[in-house]
Amino acid sequence: MARLLPLAALGAALLLPAAAAPGESAAACHCYRDRTFDPERPGAADPYILATTRSSLLSAAYRVDKRTLVSTAMTGTAAEDLWVAYYAGSRTGLGAPHLLSLREERKGWPAALAGQKELDGPFAAALARGADGRALASLAVDEVLATRMGVAPAALRTLHDAGASPEERILASALAARLSVPTAPLVAQVRAGKATWGQVLRDCGLTPRELDGLVRGLVR
Repeated sequence: MARLLPLAALGAALLLPAAAAPGESAAACHCYRDRTFDPERPGAADPYILATTRSSLLSAAYRVDKRTLVSTAMTGTAAEDLWVAYYAGSRTGLGAPHLLSLREERKGWPAALAGQKELDGPFAAALARGADGRALASLAVDEVLATRMGVAPAALRTLHDAGASPEERILASALAARLSVPTAPLVAQVRAGKATWGQVLRDCGLTPRELDGLVRGLVR
């Protein structure tokens, strides 16, 4: 596996082709056995790295303990549905557990959130189109990155153009703040199979366990 590009040369990597995401998202990070970077298995910790970063932002943005998120996920609730529930709950005044129950009862988010006028913008438009939890969660992540972490719209567009998943957008945005350089090229490298997120963290001088503090320190 090739080493990452030097930070000074990151801009040139924007033209690298995108590939499939390094792994499917899972309900919670508690189920991952590989939580540290192993040079012999450089991609083994990537699912955990992405999941724990996603959970850290959700926990920090909505002031919910990670243990609560894990216990809810253990009931079978998808991470995407947790994001939608806390995002919509913060705007409607309805609790996330109540909204999750409504989603189950009414067979989907569009029916569960019907008539909630506090929901507007792209999120409300997606609801009107009958979007599923994954699409709605992606919109929620983008808004939280913009409003709570100060990620510029242009930076988010660049990450989307690089093919970044919601989890990768969170991680890349946190690393961009830490490194003071655009990190879409890192996304492109990972998605092209030229690097792993474990390698990215190693080359940035970070360990997976430091991500929680990094993300929390950026939320305002």
